[in-house]
Amino acid sequence: MTDKIAARFLEYRSNTGDSVSEQASGAHIFRPAGNTAAEIGTPLLTNHISNDQFTEIWQTHGDWINLVTRVYVDKPYIEVEWVVGPLPADQGREVILRYETSLSTNQKFYTDSNGREMIQRKLNKQEGGEPVSGNYYPVTTRAVLLDEETGMQLTVLTDRSQGGASLAEGQVELMLHRRTLEDDNRGVNEALDDALVVKGRHWLYYARFDSMSENRVLGQELFYKPTIAIALDESPQNPSQTYSDVAVDNKYINVATIINVDYSGDVFTYLLRLENIAPKMEGGKPIAVDLGGIFRGKTLLEFEEKGLAGDRPIENVVEDMEKYTMYDEGNVITLQPLQIRTFFATYKPSTEEKALGDRIMDLVCKYFVDC
Repeated sequence: MTDKIAARFLEYRSNTGDSVSEQASGAHIFRPAGNTAAEIGTPLLTNHISNDQFTEIWQTHGDWINLVTRVYVDKPYIEVEWVVGPLPADQGREVILRYETSLSTNQKFYTDSNGREMIQRKLNKQEGGEPVSGNYYPVTTRAVLLDEETGMQLTVLTDRSQGGASLAEGQVELMLHRRTLEDDNRGVNEALDDALVVKGRHWLYYARFDSMSENRVLGQELFYKPTIAIALDESPQNPSQTYSDVAVDNKYINVATIINVDYSGDVFTYLLRLENIAPKMEGGKPIAVDLGGIFRGKTLLEFEEKGLAGDRPIENVVEDMEKYTMYDEGNVITLQPLQIRTFFATYKPSTEEKALGDRIMDLVCKYFVDC
């Protein structure tokens, strides 16, 4: 099944106080003047690129919005990359990007709770509230439109937390940028009046509802993009080699935290926090993970499970340990749907890695602390 998805840039004018309330829109309060958003400029095609990897279209919307829409040959999503600003300072503006589809959503949409469970949001749930801002909700990693009759859904994956709403059938909008000229009297004591440019991207994933767990994998890929570090090598004649690997060979397991908490000179101890990102209602299943295979080239010596924060033994948190660990066996632990587990694990490094660790410790002792 196919659908047409329209992307529109619109703006709400910031309220500076009216007959209903003296409350102005500002740093903490979103309160538009009126219930409709105005179109920003006329879309103008500026470039088109097509090759064997992707096809992309460049557009401008007015004088201060640029949009690139990109479709990859081997990816299941459409990438929307936007640059907005600086916003004109002639009046308060709250800029949104609205996606429109033909989905029948029955005045509902869904947002994630800190990247985990999905929460249903119903239009005008609070009667008598603000008609626009009263229907805005936090979108940490995704917003979903669902057509229960056809079983189709559109997921908008975000690269940062944003405010979002669905004010009409088959529509979802996300707040991109704001510039207000009045203080909202919530403690900042100044207007949100900055000449800033913001850049970001959304991934649009259109598919059947029974494949929604796939959008969680995509969300991890977008939200947790790896940090790229560049440095000069000490020996230009022998540049550093590249290395790429995966800690857990299962796309539904997120290695949420790896912290080196101790290096004794012979072994490394890490805090490991593992998460099964798929909920049961989206087809999530228990997944077994071998802690001995997390680090290639290291030998697991021992591990101890802690509470989620890593500050106390798991026995002090869980009442029925036999039931809790009934699917664990040796170094292999099992994560239930949406479960997060934290471990302190000790590994013996390879000879090369031990030499590197010793060198780092020597530098730390020499320049930073007295060892």
